[in-house]
Amino acid sequence: MRRLIALAATALVAPALAMAAPATAHAAPATAKPASPVDALRQQFAKKSTVRMDEDTRIKVDGKDLFRYRQAGVLRFGKSGVDASDTRTVVKSDAEGGDSTVRVIILNGKAYLKSPLYDELLPAGRTWVRTSAPTAGGTNSVIDVLRPKVLKTVLASTKSKAPAGRVGGARTTLLRGSLSLSALAKVSPDAAEFARSVKSKKPVMLPWKMWIAADQLPRRFQSSFPMSGGALLGSMTITTDSRFTSWGGKVVIAAPPADLVIDEEDLTEDLPVTPDLTTTITGVAARER
Repeated sequence: MRRLIALAATALVAPALAMAAPATAHAAPATAKPASPVDALRQQFAKKSTVRMDEDTRIKVDGKDLFRYRQAGVLRFGKSGVDASDTRTVVKSDAEGGDSTVRVIILNGKAYLKSPLYDELLPAGRTWVRTSAPTAGGTNSVIDVLRPKVLKTVLASTKSKAPAGRVGGARTTLLRGSLSLSALAKVSPDAAEFARSVKSKKPVMLPWKMWIAADQLPRRFQSSFPMSGGALLGSMTITTDSRFTSWGGKVVIAAPPADLVIDEEDLTEDLPVTPDLTTTITGVAARER
């Protein structure tokens, strides 16, 4: 998934550096009310439902945006987690040409990419590039609360709980906490990658906020990764703000028409690829400590 985000980031780097059951004579058996957010999430897996996500990620240096992108779309759950997705990523850029967009459909181990970035590389009549996708796309947060083990670890670090306003039309409770990167790395492969990059002698803490609705499902999740970039980068923070709506949906995610698709290996030129900026910058900051 990080490679797919890197493809989307090229435009910035290159220039700049329940379902409701129908009424019947006999009511359908009610689903047991989940005891916790983890149980509620697993129920969504069992139903193989969908959720809509709108997520904003920023890397700031000394309070100014260095890199920003927004990803929005639909995620589909399978028995163990997100197994398909259809999202659009917008990379924010102040460079000439402005923002760039890439749409990514991940389905059955394949990723389908469509973007103006690739138009000149594609033969006439083809608008999508197909490549491999070992895992389905989920959130881009270091703390991916759509993974049950991660969500459980987050909840265990809760420090406060209070009534909150409506988020996406649902009344919510606001939970706040702070989670160590080392604890997160034990339950998240992505976080483990970050942990290997950050060679800090002090515990790296990730403050977070989560808005939970009465159905125990998260409606919004914010996380922050504050760190010092030393003399090279100064004060740096990676923040992610994820919003989840339309839980329990049944949106169909389908591959593009075959006659519009070309395999990446059949292109005469390589797709533009950039390094994973988040990991790269984190590693630089670690060396500056």
